[in-house]
Amino acid sequence: MANTHGRVIFPPSCSIIIIVLQLLSCSTPANGKADFSIIGPKIPVLAVLGENVELPCRLSLNISAEDMELRWYRNQPSQVVHLHKNGTDMKEEQMREYQGRTTFLSAGLDQGKATVKIHNVTVFDNGTFHCNFKDGNMSAETRLWLMVAGLGGMPRIQVQAVQGEIVWAQCTSEGWFPEPQAEWRNFRGQPLPSMTHLSASPTTGLFTVVSNVTIQDGDVQNFSCCISSPLLQKKMVNYHLLPQLSRSSLSKEWKIVLPLIFTLAGLVTAGATCLYQKCQKDRNVGQLEEERLHRAEEQHSQDWTEDKVIYVSPSLDPDTASPKLALSEDGKSVRRLFFDQELPDVPSRFDQDPCVLAREQFSAGRYYWEVQVGQRKAWNVGVCLESLNRKGRIPKAPQHGLWALELYKKTFWALAFPRVRLHPSGPLHQSP
Repeated sequence: MANTHGRVIFPPSCSIIIIVLQLLSCSTPANGKADFSIIGPKIPVLAVLGENVELPCRLSLNISAEDMELRWYRNQPSQVVHLHKNGTDMKEEQMREYQGRTTFLSAGLDQGKATVKIHNVTVFDNGTFHCNFKDGNMSAETRLWLMVAGLGGMPRIQVQAVQGEIVWAQCTSEGWFPEPQAEWRNFRGQPLPSMTHLSASPTTGLFTVVSNVTIQDGDVQNFSCCISSPLLQKKMVNYHLLPQLSRSSLSKEWKIVLPLIFTLAGLVTAGATCLYQKCQKDRNVGQLEEERLHRAEEQHSQDWTEDKVIYVSPSLDPDTASPKLALSEDGKSVRRLFFDQELPDVPSRFDQDPCVLAREQFSAGRYYWEVQVGQRKAWNVGVCLESLNRKGRIPKAPQHGLWALELYKKTFWALAFPRVRLHPSGPLHQSP
């Protein structure tokens, strides 16, 4: 397979999130023989944020499950969502996140049917659930997938600058899950080129959208910003109408401020291209940002020659690898799995996003390394603070301690704030 590679490339990081639409059923009796199996939904269950959702399971045989132990759990049997045993709900066994949020529905239990209802669905309910029925020494289970989606607020449009027939506008909206899509359109309904940044709250997991657009010529009179949820197939649209503009509408204040804005954007872009290293644990985001800007300023006055750059050959750290990934024995390659592995849930491991870190750490200096990304159509590679939270969805933004390069829909982006589109100076190379 031909593999794409570049000059300054980084260790594999948050790449492609794959929604697995298959349902895995298995039977694991203690005596090696299964008299029954468990059947669940054949497609992912869609749940709306803040609402209730049911997770139904049933025996393959039309027999009673009234005397069985019925367990719904997340990644491990000890992570109990709901446990029904000896005709009683064992609430003390539940994970704290699900205490008071589940109800056992016993209708059809005498026919082998059982359902758990989850109330007030949150972002952190998104993902895999297991349903296990146990009868004495015999047990069987199935795996199902819960897809959580939620609409955010109405987009807000703010005109940042006006200069003659040119407008720079920003659209913001909060409370989306999963990652929404943002689009600007002119009064004719035609899409406008824009740059969109997405960030996730570490406490709620909800996404905030910030989309910027530069509008010129006749399009400045009327335009709209649309934020949509692909899963729910719903959208929120806001329209903006400007009064007749003239080239004298640019005030003296804007003439002063705009160059500062553009200069700052240039520094952020330069910093994003040269700072990609895993930092020490005691290095916080603010310190790293300050050093990044300082190095970016130095680059304007110094040539970055080959003898100032150190080459390293990174190795992947298996203790950080998501259960969704499989590493080679030498730690030099990684591949995406269809189903999660059973791995120890250690603090250093990414548990939801398919991410892995390299063993190498840097606190100063200039380094480069190379990695082959194959023929994948989308990926993220980059560096992060060692203190980056590995649990839950990982926000791809510098303010959360992560700097990355992204390929998406044949377009390269530097995940600065806001995102910066990158234009390769020449055709991409492919290794033999």
